[in-house]
Amino acid sequence: MTSQTLTYRSLLREIRRLLAAGVRPDTQTVSGLRSLMQQFRMDFLNALDFPPKNPEARRHLSEKEIFTSQGKTELSEGDVQKAIALSDQLDLNEIYCVELLQTSYLETGRVSIEAATGIYLEERLSLVEALFKLFEFQLLHAKEGDQVFAGSEMLKYVSSFNLGILSEVSQGNKSLLLQRILSLMKTDAPGKEQEVVSYQYGSIVGSKTHFLQQEQVWLSRCFFYGTCIMNASFKIEKASLFCDNIRSALELLISKIKQAEGMDSKSLANQAMMQQLYYICFGVLASLTPSNNVHLQNNLRYEAGKDTVLQSVMDSLHENVQNGLLGMVLLAWGVLQVELHCTGGNLTHNPKWSAYLRAALKCRLTHADKSVDIFWYAAENVFNSVTFNDEAPDMKDTCADVVHNTLVYFLQWVEKDSQSGSMLLGTGTYFQGEQVQGGQILGSVLTLLAALYRVDLDLHVKCHALNPLMHHAAERQPESSTFVPLLDLYTSLATGARGATYIFNKLLNPSPSVMGGSPPSWSGLYAALWEYCSLFKQEEIPAMKEDEATTLAAYLELLAHVLENGASHDIPQWLSQLQSLDLQILAPHHRDFAHDNGYKPLFPLFFLQQQAIPAKLKGALLIAARSFAPVSNASLAEQVWRFLESSKLLADIPKDGSTSMPIDIRYQLAEVEARAEEYSSTLAFLKLLNRLLMSSQSFHTMLHSYVRFVRESVLAPLMSRGYKDKEQKWDLARECLAFLELTLQGFNIEDVDLEDGKLILDKVAPLQTLQDFLSRGPGCRAIILIIQTGVNQLIEEKHVGVSAYKAELAIESALNLLMSVFQMDRTAANKFNQVGPTYARSYKSMEMHMQHKDIWTILGYVRYHFSPSIQVLALQIAQILEDRIPELVSILLSPQVSGSSSSKSTQQLVHAFAECLQDSLFKPVSIKAPNDSRVMEEDKRASLILSLLLRPLVGKRQGPNLTHLLLGFNLEAGISNTHIDIMSFSPLQVMTEALYQYKCHSTWPQEVEQMLQLFSHLLSDPATSSATLELLRSLENNYFMDVLHVALISPIPHDSPDRIYYIWQIKWILQIHANVLHKSLTEVQQGKDDCKKLLKGLIGDAVKSDATTLPYCAILMALQFCKNALQFEKPTLKQDMRLVHLQRQMQVNLLLSAPELVSEGGVRAMTERGVIVYHIPSLGSILARFFKDLEVNCGWGIESEERARANEVLEETLKYAQNYNVFSQIAHAIQELLSSWEQLMSVTFSRHNIPAMEIQLAPTGCTGFQSLLAFATASLEGLDFVSATSNVHLSQPLARVTNVLMASVLKHTKDVIASGVLYQGINSDTLDVSSCHKFFTVLVNCLSKPADKVVRQYLYGSLIFYLLHTKVTKTPELPSIILEKYEDLDERFHFSSLQHLDGVHEILDQGNMSIMQQQASRLVQAFSQDIIDGVYFTKALALHALSMLIAADPLGTILQEVLSCGVIVSLVRDLESFHLSASSLQQALPNRDLYIFKAVLTLFLEVACSKEGCLMLASSGVIRSLASSKIVESALDSIAGAQSEVTQLREISMLVLQIVLAIFVGLPDSRDVAIYVREFLERHSKLLFSCLNRSSLPVAGLVMTALSNLFRGQNPVDPFFVAQCRGHVVSLAWDVLPPSSIRDAVKQMREDVGHQFSDDLHLGQDTKALLGVTVSTLECLKNMLSLDDGAFERVGKESHRSHGKQLVTIDLLERSLYCAQEILLDLIEVKLRVISYLEENMESSRVLARRMSQAMEIEKFTSESVMVLEYILHILFKVGANNTNRVIPVLDKLLGVASSNSSVAKVAMEPLHVLVRQFRHALSSGTTQT
Repeated sequence: MTSQTLTYRSLLREIRRLLAAGVRPDTQTVSGLRSLMQQFRMDFLNALDFPPKNPEARRHLSEKEIFTSQGKTELSEGDVQKAIALSDQLDLNEIYCVELLQTSYLETGRVSIEAATGIYLEERLSLVEALFKLFEFQLLHAKEGDQVFAGSEMLKYVSSFNLGILSEVSQGNKSLLLQRILSLMKTDAPGKEQEVVSYQYGSIVGSKTHFLQQEQVWLSRCFFYGTCIMNASFKIEKASLFCDNIRSALELLISKIKQAEGMDSKSLANQAMMQQLYYICFGVLASLTPSNNVHLQNNLRYEAGKDTVLQSVMDSLHENVQNGLLGMVLLAWGVLQVELHCTGGNLTHNPKWSAYLRAALKCRLTHADKSVDIFWYAAENVFNSVTFNDEAPDMKDTCADVVHNTLVYFLQWVEKDSQSGSMLLGTGTYFQGEQVQGGQILGSVLTLLAALYRVDLDLHVKCHALNPLMHHAAERQPESSTFVPLLDLYTSLATGARGATYIFNKLLNPSPSVMGGSPPSWSGLYAALWEYCSLFKQEEIPAMKEDEATTLAAYLELLAHVLENGASHDIPQWLSQLQSLDLQILAPHHRDFAHDNGYKPLFPLFFLQQQAIPAKLKGALLIAARSFAPVSNASLAEQVWRFLESSKLLADIPKDGSTSMPIDIRYQLAEVEARAEEYSSTLAFLKLLNRLLMSSQSFHTMLHSYVRFVRESVLAPLMSRGYKDKEQKWDLARECLAFLELTLQGFNIEDVDLEDGKLILDKVAPLQTLQDFLSRGPGCRAIILIIQTGVNQLIEEKHVGVSAYKAELAIESALNLLMSVFQMDRTAANKFNQVGPTYARSYKSMEMHMQHKDIWTILGYVRYHFSPSIQVLALQIAQILEDRIPELVSILLSPQVSGSSSSKSTQQLVHAFAECLQDSLFKPVSIKAPNDSRVMEEDKRASLILSLLLRPLVGKRQGPNLTHLLLGFNLEAGISNTHIDIMSFSPLQVMTEALYQYKCHSTWPQEVEQMLQLFSHLLSDPATSSATLELLRSLENNYFMDVLHVALISPIPHDSPDRIYYIWQIKWILQIHANVLHKSLTEVQQGKDDCKKLLKGLIGDAVKSDATTLPYCAILMALQFCKNALQFEKPTLKQDMRLVHLQRQMQVNLLLSAPELVSEGGVRAMTERGVIVYHIPSLGSILARFFKDLEVNCGWGIESEERARANEVLEETLKYAQNYNVFSQIAHAIQELLSSWEQLMSVTFSRHNIPAMEIQLAPTGCTGFQSLLAFATASLEGLDFVSATSNVHLSQPLARVTNVLMASVLKHTKDVIASGVLYQGINSDTLDVSSCHKFFTVLVNCLSKPADKVVRQYLYGSLIFYLLHTKVTKTPELPSIILEKYEDLDERFHFSSLQHLDGVHEILDQGNMSIMQQQASRLVQAFSQDIIDGVYFTKALALHALSMLIAADPLGTILQEVLSCGVIVSLVRDLESFHLSASSLQQALPNRDLYIFKAVLTLFLEVACSKEGCLMLASSGVIRSLASSKIVESALDSIAGAQSEVTQLREISMLVLQIVLAIFVGLPDSRDVAIYVREFLERHSKLLFSCLNRSSLPVAGLVMTALSNLFRGQNPVDPFFVAQCRGHVVSLAWDVLPPSSIRDAVKQMREDVGHQFSDDLHLGQDTKALLGVTVSTLECLKNMLSLDDGAFERVGKESHRSHGKQLVTIDLLERSLYCAQEILLDLIEVKLRVISYLEENMESSRVLARRMSQAMEIEKFTSESVMVLEYILHILFKVGANNTNRVIPVLDKLLGVASSNSSVAKVAMEPLHVLVRQFRHALSSGTTQT
């Protein structure tokens, strides 16, 4: 083959898909077909030319290592033997056989010769069928005219391609393709002689012989269509090719006819052979007969007529024509010869050329023990055969057209020659001595025309000889051979309302006879019927003759056909006209009998049923009676019911014990038909019953008798009876089942009260049927027996027998009835079992009566792809069984059920479901509605299969469940250990293929949603997630995720009725992403790599078009749709003052507001997804009842305005309910979508933040922050959308998503800062100002609106995260050592970028402030509301967020709003409420209360940062409130407690002290504040002063700062308070001085710097805190000295250490001074070494960032060390003012030490030395002022 091997099946699928687009597809489809055809052109020309056996290839097999199209392949010895066996069996190349075996393994899971053979056969069949599809497309659309052809590029290309391959000529100057097809049909196909081996995997079902026969049939179809195409395009110069094709086809036809001799007429081989024969024959006829293209073809036909070779073949035929098809060819040849050679005169003058035609006309064939002509043969053996009727409609039309052209050609010639006309009409003597009845050929021609018009009625317009023929036949007597064929032709012409009207009127008023004949008429029919009735009544005849019965049966069939096809409004008039016919009844007593019975047309139809007439006529009478009851006319049906009852066709069984059976339909069935094995009358009776049930609106009183008869007499023994015609068995089965189904139709078991004494169960037909089923009665057993026919036997019927179609219908009816019973069996069983002992039988639901093999059989019907309706019913029942039978999987795994191994059986089931799913998606068909075959529904097989697969997962059935089995999971090895091969044919493979081929999700909205849901459930289940994820990874280029992205960004169609499915699709896509990410997180490196790929696709550059295609924008579009749907589509009930009183009277509001479900007596129902909606039928019925009551009570007339208004109320209410149902389901779908959106964001950014931040976001190229802010903004905007629609439950997921995203923003910000990236100048990444401002604007807008408390909590959290983000990204102040060293360096160190970053941040701050200024009032008002009225966490978050907002607003706009709104005063008052709840120190407050208290203090501290805030707090008495607070007392008391118990209390104590200190510092001149502070300190002096030690450094620092400010203030301080503090301050001074521990820590750092500069070079937190306390202590001592010197060594006394630690001595100060100087010198050296290190690493751009925090720390520590020195010097100066001798040496020593240091140190210490020299000079001169 020229193309890749094993691709013909996919070729056929592609051709079907592309051609299904029609004549005007898009350009992509046309180009796809063009590319495909170019690839396979040579494959079509060399059809079925597979590589033959090759010795060299066989030698390579022995090496066990070969190269195939799939690469290098290693073979085992068993594989080699199988390949050789397959090669010998099929005469195929050995390497190709290896590929077949490989494919069999991929598709069936085993290396199987049988499977490989099946694949090979299907490859062959697929190529031939693909060729046929191309021919078919051209022929079908070419009929539509030149205009269609001119406007269709697809049709032009297909036609061009077809003509191109058909015009190819071989080396022998023959038509290459057609001759190739004919040669393939001549030779036996390879493998035909092998024994039959079944292969039942995939779509191959049957034997090799069957498929090879089907291949021959498809080849014959290709020849027929190819010939039709070529005949329309051949030119005269190609006449030799034209004649050669006819010769070859004719020779093949003769050869095939000989081959068919002796075959069983009902065998599969004979059926296939018959198809080949008539296709070849029709191809020859199409070449010899003029068609529509007369001018193109005539010259070619004439050349064929002159061909000597053809003439010799015809000469050999005309002497002995033994086949009707050859006779038809001979007829066409004879007419052609007469046309060529007999231009004038008649045939007798040209005997040579008329011999062919004479032979065709005289040809007599034996059929069913009688002699027939070629016309009758064509009618009955071809066009009326089951084989032909099974053909496709378009194929039948084309065949009928060819034969009709031949017949018209013949009849046209007959009109021109009188002698020929007499031969046809039987009026001459041409056939004298030939034993041929006059007019017999005419009758056969009429029969053939009738058969042709049954196929295509439009053909009759082409036959101009039709009316003369019918007129001539009508002139004959009823007993002639033309009368019944004429009636048959009338029947065919009566198709359709127009034809029925024409024939009815024609027989109502027949044309008068010219030749004394009896034309058909309704009067003649009823005259005969009444006469027979009278004769039988008077017993003048014992029985009716067979030929008379045949004529009457044809008459009655015509009557039934006319009435069935007539327009519904004409039928009553027609029946009236039939009753008033002028009957020409000669005998008076016959006429009197008709008169006595009112000439009623129905009477003779029922009266003759009980007479001695043939069964066939009885059936015709009942069928005619059936046509008197149109489905649409109940009154006519009631008339037929009455006649049926009065006729006693079903007599009552005697109750006197008599064993004699009444002579009725029961007797007819048991004694007559059963013995003859022919059941025409019973079948007709069943059809009549079914029509009456369909037509009548209510059940008849005697219906239960008919139910018992059908169930017990017909259905129960059905499968055990004998049948001459097997089709009758299935017809009877179907009618019985349809009857029982109709008895249940519309029956509601819920409405039946079995306790009612008037109810007799045996006389209620539906209850009878249910009782039989639920007790496994005879009818139930019979139906199960019909179903047990099974798919294998049904397929065999399809291939071997002629009754397969009828068997299909019967099994479909059985499954349909079973489905109806399933819908009410449980309720019925409960009711029956509660009745009592009278009905003591045990009733069970249907699944309890079903054996394992029954379940297997029903599921097996999914394999029967010939009937989608059967597959649908099997799937619906499978859903019920899955729900009701927990052990269903165990049943399906039982090997004894299917008669083979369990693995093979389940594999069959998997492939069956996969193929059914594939067919439904890629080859959808219209399916008959269950209750009305005239209504066609969309193909829902795919939806049913997907629903069946979903049910166990949604219901959380424990594995292994049905889903695992049908998807191909390994149930033996364990579900979690399954490896799914994507090449293995299964529903999973079909689903992935469907999603791949149709990336846009608009093709199957419901089915795609189900597929995505299925994948989501599989990924979320730990048992199946690994196998499913592995499957998705195995897909090429990860296309599955691409499909999801394309689907995600596709806009939701707003006007589509299926739009809810699109919302669900997005929900499941997001869920799949979340599941995959969650799974990838826990896996090995491959999983993490996949995680990155998936994230890149989600937020990265997988989509390359533009920003609107990014997934987060897609979510934004979905949210916009959500807003529109929820805001503008929420239905409202029409309010009209004219209707209000009627709405009240009809209780509309009460009905609509009732929450009860229908099962509880309400009008609500729950959908499969759990949404409560209105049950429209129940609501409508209740409203209709109220309407009727009002109509009666108010006496409204039909024209009443009030009645019209009430009707308007009813309609508007139902319309509102329907709109509400749609809205509720959309709202629920949106809620689920947002839930998945939340999960995806949570998994992506809370668990995958590191890889997520590494992804580049297309198309802007920026990282992390912009992605996160964009997602967060999208969620916030969505929140803003849905908040406006009053759908609070939809807001929470979006708020949570925003919170998660902003937490990720903050975390990533800190990670960036920690890594030093902040100082590399990537400002566009770190601070995308526009993104920040957009997010902040939407956030502030959302916060300013009222919302659910949970939503507000998440919004507060998002605000806190955002403010922290903007705070930590601000560039810190650069230490002096950095500024000094790098201010003149080049930009390699990005110093200019740092300056630019400050500018960017300034813009960010300005924008934030502008937003806050605009919304400040609304924002603070919303915050205040939550702070005052909120509870617990909401209140605490609002306080915390407001505190941060104040801190982030340097302009103070927020603060001013806070101060003016009164919230501060309210909070100060609220502090007292905490007093009440903390009345006992032993009873601790809940943590939530402590958290709120701490949040209040945090806000107070932010407010105290401004003077206005301090004034507000001070005036509100906050210091006094805090001083009296028991919580504060507990907090201060807890400082010495255990850490685990007092963490929050410690924080509270620090906040309280900071607030007090901040107010004191902010209002230094306020006497009241000073008093409040002193009172606070005095009140808690015991606790506070106990903290003045090294173990409580933070508190000690705050207390000392407060005391220092108190001592320094202008207001006088109580000396007693000073004396109280003195001892504690001195004690702390001795505790922290001299700072030797600080000196040791700095010295260690200096030594570390000397050895190696490490990244962890930092001073400890304790050291920093100790230095801070040291500074505050010295400051306090300095300020206290101006008030009281009692704490210091007295002046003039000797300085020594004997004073202990009660006073601050000069010795202590001296040692502290020297120690501080050492600290400062060491810090200066460390600073120099840091600078030196930076100089040595100038090329490293990251050094600056890594050393920044160290430099800042050294700078700050140095400044605090200088303060220590300064404070000590001031204290020394004041203490030693009167004792200069003690102090001056200390100062001199200090200056001496400094002079010995390096020049750098001298420069650094110079400011301090200046101060020392000033002090020394002052002391020397006796001046105490400095």
